[in-house]
Order: sequence, then structure tokens, then C-alpha cells
Amino acid sequence: MLSSYMAMIDDKSLCSEFERFYYDNRSLGIHVALGVLHSDALAEEAVSESFMKLAKCFQKVHNLRPHDLTSYFVITVRNTSLDMLKKESADEVEFDDRIDHTELPDAGEELLKECIALLPERDRELLFLRYTLCLGSREIGAAFGISEEAARKRVQYVRGKLRKLMEENADE
Repeated sequence: MLSSYMAMIDDKSLCSEFERFYYDNRSLGIHVALGVLHSDALAEEAVSESFMKLAKCFQKVHNLRPHDLTSYFVITVRNTSLDMLKKESADEVEFDDRIDHTELPDAGEELLKECIALLPERDRELLFLRYTLCLGSREIGAAFGISEEAARKRVQYVRGKLRKLMEENADE
């Protein structure tokens, strides 16, 4: 792994300095990352990513005093760990966009099928992906080439259209 970091350093005369910094500060980085992430595997990943970031800018920061360079590295590890934690938390939070039957008019399955058939093909595909295949917003977004947030909003919008269609056709 160290060799891949050193390959990113443009000035090859700095490689030995980076190598020394790596061996002197790797355990400190692991300690900082573990304090945030509470997982050995994630801490290793955070430290690896932090060393990668450091290697990319090492030519600019290698002249810092040793204490300042170490502080810079610790802050990088901490921020990388926090970013990973946020991403992991965001991945775990899946918005519940199941159709709540209380939001749809009390109607039979036949009316539901008729109203779905009235929707444009793209909306029907979206409903199929979400409610038949049980895909989340991220997967739907990837399938439609849109962001996860846009997919979530689109599901809400199509549910609203379906509800309106069902209300309109329930009286017939």
C-alpha cells in the first residue's frame, strides 16, 4: 500500500520522507479513526484514504513543522472518518415510501390496476421498480439516470398522481 502512496508523489526525493512519516504516524491515524468509526475495517479504510490524500499534496505540506504536519494528518483522518460515518448513516436511512393504504381511497384492486394503467409508461415503470421489485431510491435513481433524491421525489410525485386518479375514478 505504501508504494501506491509514494507513486502519487511527484518529487521522488520526498518519498523517503513520506515513508518515514507513514511509519511514524500510521498507528496514530488508526487510533483517531477508531475513535470516530468504532470499526477496525473502517478505520483502516479511513487511514488509507487519508494517506492517499496526503500523498497527493505532500509536496506542498512536507515543509510544515513535524508537529504541524502530524496535526494536518490527524485532522485529515478525523474528517475522512466523519465523512465515512455520515455516508454510512445516510446509506442506512432509507425513506419509507411504501404506499400507505390510508392515503389511497378505499378501493379495490381492480380500480388500482386501472388507475396504474392510466399512468405514463415511465411512471408505471417507477412503481414497478419500487413496489414490485422493492428497490430503494438509490437503485431507482441509477435505473433512471437521476439522483437518489430525485428518485425519492419522483416516487412521491407518482404516488400523488395515482392517489388523485383513484379519487377521480372511485366515483365512477
